[in-house]
Amino acid sequence: TVVIVADRPDPRWIPPSGSEILWWVKEADPEEVSLVLSLRFGWVVRQEQPLDRVREALHRIRSRDLGSDGWLRQMIHLATLDELLRPILARAMGLSAARGGAIWIRQEESFFQRCGAGFPEAPVGFSEAEALVEAGEAFFLCPREKLGLLRLVEPRAPQDTFLGWIKEVDDLLVKAWNLEQSRNLSYRDDLTVAYNRRCLEVELPQAIRSASVRGESVALLFLDVDNLKELNSQFGHPTGSRVISTVALEAKQIIRNLDRLYRYGGDEFCIIIPGSTAPVAAKIGERLINALVKSPLQVGKARVEVSISVGVASFPADADGADHLLEKADRALLKAKASGKGCVMLADETRNLDR
Repeated sequence: TVVIVADRPDPRWIPPSGSEILWWVKEADPEEVSLVLSLRFGWVVRQEQPLDRVREALHRIRSRDLGSDGWLRQMIHLATLDELLRPILARAMGLSAARGGAIWIRQEESFFQRCGAGFPEAPVGFSEAEALVEAGEAFFLCPREKLGLLRLVEPRAPQDTFLGWIKEVDDLLVKAWNLEQSRNLSYRDDLTVAYNRRCLEVELPQAIRSASVRGESVALLFLDVDNLKELNSQFGHPTGSRVISTVALEAKQIIRNLDRLYRYGGDEFCIIIPGSTAPVAAKIGERLINALVKSPLQVGKARVEVSISVGVASFPADADGADHLLEKADRALLKAKASGKGCVMLADETRNLDR
C-alpha cells in the first residue's frame, strides 16, 4: 500500500507500481475522489480526521472491506452519477479480472452507454437488456429499479466475486440517479429539450479536466442559426421556434451518445465532442450544415431553408481552460459569419471549410 500525503488527490501522483493508495489530504471534492479511485483502488481520508481513521483505512484496504463503510461511501453522497460509475466499473473489472467493460444507464425504455469501452455504443432496448441479463452476458445495476446495465469483456472470476459487491452500492446509485433526474429538469431547455447554458457551464470544465488527465483532446462546436431575425420578421416567431427545434433535432441525430448538445441561448448552440480534435469535430459541423440544407421547412406555401454557421476549437490545441475554449470557439463562429455564413471555421484558421 502506498500512502500519499497532499493538499488534494491528484492522479499525476499515482505511482506506476503498487496495488492500493491511501490518500491523506486536506481537501477533496467528489469528482477528484472519483477520478483517483477509478485509476487505482484505495481510500481518501481527510487530514482533519484522527490518525485512528487512517489506520482503519489501511486495515480496510488490506482486508478489501467494501461494505457499508467502504471506500466508495467515503465519497460525498451528492456525487454525480458519472462520478460514481467510473470507480464502480473499475472495481467490477478488477474483481472479475475482465479485459474491459461498460455501463449503460436507463433513460425511459432504453439504456445508454455512459462509461467504459469494448461494446458498441448504440442504445440497448429494455427487452434486449433483459435478454442479455437472462443469458448471463450482462448484469442489472440496482436490479429492483433496473437503473443500469453492466457488461464485462471476458470476465474470468465467478459472478459472486463482483456482483455481491455491486449490491453494496445500490443505494448510492439510486440517490445519484434521482439527483440526476432532478438536475436534468433544471438543466434542460424547454423548447429543444437540449441541455441549457447552465449545464454547459458545469460540464465543460469537467470535460476539460477529464481530457487533461487522460491526455486527450476535447472539441467544442459553437453554432448559430443564420438570419433567424429575418425569418422571425417574415414568417413569425413560431416559425423561428420551429427552426431552432429543427437544428437541435438534426444535431442529436448526428452526434454520438457521449457527445453533448446545449442550447446556449437564443439561436446559439454548443456541442462538446470528447476525444476529438478541432479538424475532426469540424466534420460533424459540416454534416449538420448539409443535413439542414436537405431539410427545409414548409411554412404555408413557402419553403424555409435552415442555415447555420459553426465555429470549432479544441483543448489543449487552441485553449487552456473552459472559458478560453468557449471564447476561441465563439471567435471562430464570428469568422464563419463574416465569411458568408453556412460554413465551418476552425479557431486556428481563417479559411472557410467548404461543405
